[in-house]
Amino acid sequence: MKIKRLFYLMFLGIILFIPAVCYAKDVYYVTGDDVNFRTTPQVTNGNIIMEIKRTSTVDVLSTNKVWGGGCNSGWYKIKYAGKEGYVCSGFIAYGNPANEQDVYLRPWISPKRAITGGAIFIASSYISRGQNTSYLKKFNVTSTSTYNHQYMANLAAPYSEAYSSYRSYKENGLLDLALEFSIPIYNNMPDYTQLPGKDKDKTCQKEVKDKAFEKKLAAEGFPESYKCKLRLLHAKHPNWVFTAFKTNLDFNKSVTAEQAVSSISGGTIYYKTPITQTEPGWYLANKATVEYYLDPRNFLNEERVLMFEDLGYKEYYTAKTLTPILKGTFMEGYSLLDNQTYASIFVEAGKTAKMSSVYLASLAKQESGVNGSRATSGAEFTYEGKTYKGLYNFFNIGAYSSASNPVLAGLVWASGGFDPETLNNIINSSLNSTDSTDSKPTDTTSDTEKTILKKLGATKKSSDLLTKIEMGTKISEIKDKLSDYTISTSLGDKDIIKTGATITISKDKEKFKYTIVVSGDVDGDGKMQATDYVKIKNYIMETKDSKLNAAQSLAADVDGNGQIGATDYVKIKNIIMGR
Repeated sequence: MKIKRLFYLMFLGIILFIPAVCYAKDVYYVTGDDVNFRTTPQVTNGNIIMEIKRTSTVDVLSTNKVWGGGCNSGWYKIKYAGKEGYVCSGFIAYGNPANEQDVYLRPWISPKRAITGGAIFIASSYISRGQNTSYLKKFNVTSTSTYNHQYMANLAAPYSEAYSSYRSYKENGLLDLALEFSIPIYNNMPDYTQLPGKDKDKTCQKEVKDKAFEKKLAAEGFPESYKCKLRLLHAKHPNWVFTAFKTNLDFNKSVTAEQAVSSISGGTIYYKTPITQTEPGWYLANKATVEYYLDPRNFLNEERVLMFEDLGYKEYYTAKTLTPILKGTFMEGYSLLDNQTYASIFVEAGKTAKMSSVYLASLAKQESGVNGSRATSGAEFTYEGKTYKGLYNFFNIGAYSSASNPVLAGLVWASGGFDPETLNNIINSSLNSTDSTDSKPTDTTSDTEKTILKKLGATKKSSDLLTKIEMGTKISEIKDKLSDYTISTSLGDKDIIKTGATITISKDKEKFKYTIVVSGDVDGDGKMQATDYVKIKNYIMETKDSKLNAAQSLAADVDGNGQIGATDYVKIKNIIMGR
């Protein structure tokens, strides 16, 4: 079985399941099924004029988005059927309606499609309109629009994302690069802001030591309260570039707008009174807390300043760069459906969307959590009477808070409007396909390595995972098959192979290091027994200590369908019981 990759599904799905439609020219059109056309740009108070069918063409009266409630991507004012009103821009695309699946690569039926398609959505919805930093994107700040935040956001998200990025940059030497930062300035800012329960941040360098740098700060229009912190950063990183982003917004009015919609967790000291819960564990923030997180000056330090970094694509962000960000999360290892590590998927997604892969990885971690969520499991769910499965949404795009279940609504959005039956056909087609039209990576396997794999009857997955060696095989048997090779391993000659064990095979100047994967041996003891199906059950149930690394994930996929599910659990249990 060969798992199909990203673009082949896109084209095959369109050819097989979308009726042919011919249009003379590119137009604006609807990408979802039965999209609500409203009188005002908000869900709560916006009466529905009618529902617009998928691929229907509309007149977009202005491409300047209106920022109201219930639509994270902003609202378009449109004209349809002789009436004017508003539609969430996430359901509007420009191009040929016959090719509408090309827009965000929906349906998102694998992690790679969800991550890449989500990156394209983020780039088109935020980066293209000038929100090219984590801060500007999260707080919905532009220099040409009225401040109006996304509904029910995590107020501290840029703070967390920035620190995740900082750790990765530091561990990989990226802080020495000539990074570029765009730092917002508001009108009528107070002397300082302070997080409840914390001391005032007094870090500051008043002395001018670099006159050339000081001249640049003055030219940008930075106030002194910014300059004294930027001088400290400049002393550590003289090649960093700081530009001022003049929002033309009043700080107090922005705080008021933000406070009405932002959530936070962590303690009542941060909550508005009376306490108002927005969703389990999250509450509206009080004024002092909002002021603190909205004030850019509080984050002009090495550990947090990356929330202001330009999010454009950087070639020096490699899979190795992303490893510290993903370590300890469900994305640390391998995506079975894509036959690829998550780190390399984020790198490719960043290149495709022309934006920072480090930011994408940090955002996915922020939205999906360390252990993942229903939006990243591909599990079956029912929403508004329809049952779906095999859908992914790592950034929770389309998870509008006005929905009865935002996460599930986001997964339906990720379906691209396909009904469940058609989705199942597409998924089955992807799993059973024997050929692919999308670009294949160049085979870099040397002749020596091909000979090694052939003698062992093994297959190499990703760059270093060695699979398909029969359970119970002893290291001495491997050495017999490769008698003319030098072999070193973490196991003894009489030991049987085990998932997670390493083996290095050398000949002449070539050396190949692998991590062994034994199908069914999830716990790494070389056998298939109750502890293995318990680990799979815990993974499915998302219990404590249920994470699996790349080797364990492959070992758990006993039925070879590219997913870890109940069928794997049952298959191991039946084998153990002799069925």
